[in-house]
Amino acid sequence: MKYLTDDEFWTTLTGLLAGRGQNADDDLPGAELVVLDDEREVFRAALARHARRDHGDPAVIWIRPLIAPAASRDGLPAFDPAVLRRRALHVADARIEGGSLALDLASGQHARIEPARDDCLARLQDFDTWMTTLAVEQRTDLEELEHD
Repeated sequence: MKYLTDDEFWTTLTGLLAGRGQNADDDLPGAELVVLDDEREVFRAALARHARRDHGDPAVIWIRPLIAPAASRDGLPAFDPAVLRRRALHVADARIEGGSLALDLASGQHARIEPARDDCLARLQDFDTWMTTLAVEQRTDLEELEHD
């Protein structure tokens, strides 16, 4: 287990979101968020490939959990941005555990950001496909995580 500096945290987070592993040759499919409360899983969702630090509080990161499955439009996956709203994580401490980013949250809960798999991986792949159908301005707006 290695506790992380702010820069190490951000590098690890963005690497997981982008699908990069700990080693230069290791490709991962993307990331999912798992939240635990008293050792019990209370939330799991794929994460869109973008995140940002809060402008006013560097301990807060903004992410976009992909909580709803894709609909279909013209044979392609389609998502509703009003449903896939940005969410904030207030991180009290972060460390690497295996290939995951382990987080102690200010709420007292614990979370892991880990490589996406199974249903989360399929949802992330649908989201990636949907993002390619958007105009550049729409994509940029979603990726900036400035508003819902």
